[in-house]
Amino acid sequence: MITLVGMNHRSAPLDLRERARIPEDELPAALAKLKEAAGVEEAVIVATCNRVELIARSARPGAANEIRAFLAAARGLELSEVERHVYDYEGLDAARHVFGVACGLDSMVLGEPQILGQVKRAYEIAREAGATGPVLDRLLQHVFAAAKRVRTSTGISRHAVSVAYAAATLARGIFDDLRGRSALLLGAGKMTELAARHLAGQGVSDLTITNRTYARAAVLADGLGGSAIPWDEFPAALARVDIVLTGTAAATPVVSRAQVRDVLRARRGKPLFIVDIAVPRDVEPEVRSLDGVYLYDIDDLQGVVDAGLDERRKAADEARRLLDLEVVAFDRWRQSVELGPTIAALRDRLHGVGREEIERFARRLSGMSPEHKAAVEELMRSAMQKVLHGPIVALKAAADRGEAAPRVRMYREIFGLAEPHANARGTGEASEPGAADPPGDAPSRGPHRVIQGGRDT
Repeated sequence: MITLVGMNHRSAPLDLRERARIPEDELPAALAKLKEAAGVEEAVIVATCNRVELIARSARPGAANEIRAFLAAARGLELSEVERHVYDYEGLDAARHVFGVACGLDSMVLGEPQILGQVKRAYEIAREAGATGPVLDRLLQHVFAAAKRVRTSTGISRHAVSVAYAAATLARGIFDDLRGRSALLLGAGKMTELAARHLAGQGVSDLTITNRTYARAAVLADGLGGSAIPWDEFPAALARVDIVLTGTAAATPVVSRAQVRDVLRARRGKPLFIVDIAVPRDVEPEVRSLDGVYLYDIDDLQGVVDAGLDERRKAADEARRLLDLEVVAFDRWRQSVELGPTIAALRDRLHGVGREEIERFARRLSGMSPEHKAAVEELMRSAMQKVLHGPIVALKAAADRGEAAPRVRMYREIFGLAEPHANARGTGEASEPGAADPPGDAPSRGPHRVIQGGRDT
């Protein structure tokens, strides 16, 4: 059974997430200890700034309890604290959660694309450490393919959901293509830096940065591959750039209508796009009345953000519908794999009965020629194969409908088949539901712990 134990930005405070996070260079050792301590056969650990999730396949009942205890011990945390802030999923719900995480449906920023790369990296580390196997390999590969399809078909990451991203989105709307464009940044704060990074990501290649404290402008320029200028030189720079992004902490406007009007003649009709993300505003509102100038303030950007969030929510609804189909497809595969031990046991059972019957009648067959004995043995083998055909076809059809678990239990009861040993994996296939799993091992119906604390953002 697949079991997932985790905490994220909704279930746990930042302080606890920081203490629970496992550094990347410690993941291989942590995976080995997890497999040993919790008795799991396969494991992947996803550890980011907003989540720590341990994904495991185990034949033991109650694996979630052991995984929670491992997490607490491994990170020096109180078990009671971990238990208050983690969530558990099992079976199909665990798989569904992994699909959703990789698609950004569980992220702080709905649809954000970075999490997919983080899950891929976690899987790569686990695979290189020898911690994965046939089930988690198949799950994660299916998840990555599904995430790509979801992003392509729904465009869930396409719409702006932050002020900084909205600024770049609006700029692209004005200029169509930002490649080769130039930008002037007034201020060197976090929001200005983030917006600048979005602009650079859209193709802006010429970044000029100024700040009242020149040293801060120089540091930011160095980090972004741009150039810094003294604060008193920015009015002249207005004449040559395409985009102005301003986000200072000034109490009064730093860009006046007169300043912008004076540079318009030198621009010779070249449009000027100004994004003012400061509160209070850095740019006089009257600048908006000048021809060829496009001014957007924080309220304009918030409108773009709200619209982007609405579009992402719609895309998320469609993504969840698509993922439901993907989860069902994965579950069909999982159940078909789990049929292997039962089908093998059923064949052994019936063919064993055939051999026993031939041995029971050995005295009566003693007068037969070797050719006739071989014919009787073949007749028995053929008869058993025909008897087996119907049950095996029905068992596979049950797996296609997602009903393998109850059918497997019924077959084992009817034909007196022993449960497979928890560690028997002859072909590397997943074990079937049985003694190793809780009774009624159909996909579980939800998290086994209520998520506590935190708020959606």
